Amino acid sequence: MLSGESAGSTAEKSSKSITGWFIRKYTTQTAVEATVVDPDVRTQYAYLEAWVSIIGNLVLSVVKIALGLLLNSISLLADAAHTVADVLTSIVILIGFRMAKTPADEKHPHGHGRVEFLSTLLIAVLLMIVGGQFGWSSYQRLVDGTPVKGSALVAVIMLVGAAFKEWMTRFAVYLGTKASAQALIADAWHHRTDAVASVLVAIAIIASGYGYYWVDALLGMGVSALIIYTGLSLAMTASSSLIGEQAPESLVAHISETVLNCQGVKGMHKVMVHDYGGRKAVSLHIQVNDDLSLVESHRIASDVEEAVRSRLPADIVVHVEPESEGSAS
Repeated sequence: MLSGESAGSTAEKSSKSITGWFIRKYTTQTAVEATVVDPDVRTQYAYLEAWVSIIGNLVLSVVKIALGLLLNSISLLADAAHTVADVLTSIVILIGFRMAKTPADEKHPHGHGRVEFLSTLLIAVLLMIVGGQFGWSSYQRLVDGTPVKGSALVAVIMLVGAAFKEWMTRFAVYLGTKASAQALIADAWHHRTDAVASVLVAIAIIASGYGYYWVDALLGMGVSALIIYTGLSLAMTASSSLIGEQAPESLVAHISETVLNCQGVKGMHKVMVHDYGGRKAVSLHIQVNDDLSLVESHRIASDVEEAVRSRLPADIVVHVEPESEGSAS
C-alpha cells in the first residue's frame, strides 16, 4: 500500500503526465518543462487552458443545474452558477488573448498585451456579481426555511466534481506559470474556489437528508462569499498590473544575469520593466570603461539589447554610462 506522501507524489506525476499530453497534442511546444518564451506558443497555452475549461465546465454545469433543481438546493444552484461563470471567464480569456495578439500600432507602440489584464478584471467583476446575487438568494431561503432534499449519491457526484476541478486548477496554474500569463492563473483560482464550493455543497446535501435545511442556505451564503472574495482578489491583482506594479525579482534577476554576461559591461542598475502581457518594455543603465569610444559603447549597448531580446520578448532601451560615475547617476 502507498503511503500518503507516495500516493500524493503519484497523483502529481499523473497530473503532469496528462498536462504534458495536452501540451504536446495541442501546442507546437515539445519540451513540456521548458518556460514559454515564444508569444505564439504562449497564446496556444492560453487557448488550450480556455478550451479545456469551457468543455469541462459546460459538462459540470449541466449536471449541477439538473441536480440542483431536482433537490431544490440553493447551494448547489449557486455552485452551478459559479461553474457557468467559469465558462464565461474562459471565453473572456479566449477573446482577450486574441485581442492581445493585435500588432502594435501608432497609439499602442508596445502592442495590446494589457488586454489580458482587462480580461482578468472582467472575470473578477463577473464573479462578484454572481456571488452577490446568490448570496442574497441564500439569505432569503435561510429566512424562509425552504426545504431541501438530501442525497448521498449527489453528494458523491459533487465530490467527484470537486476532484476534477482541482485537476483543472493545477492544469491552469502549470500553463499560466510556464507562460507567465496572469489571466490563466486567475482562472485557476476560479477553478479552486469552485472545487471548495462543491465540497461545501456535498456537506449541505448530506445535512439536508437529516432535516437540517438551514445548512444548505448557510453554505450557499458561504459559497457566495467565497466567489466574491475570489473576485475581489482578482480585481486587485489585475488593477495592480494595469497601474504598473514592480516586476518580479526573478525576472529582474534573469535580465541582470543576461546583461552582465555581455562582453564589455562592467555594471548595471536602474532596471525598469513594464508588463504588456506576453511582451515587456525594459529600460536599464549599463556601465562601460571610461576610455571607450562612442562607437564601441554603442556596439556594447546593441549587444545587450540583442542578448535580452533573445531570452525575453521585449522592447529594450539601454543607457550607457562611464564606469567612473558608479551607480549613483
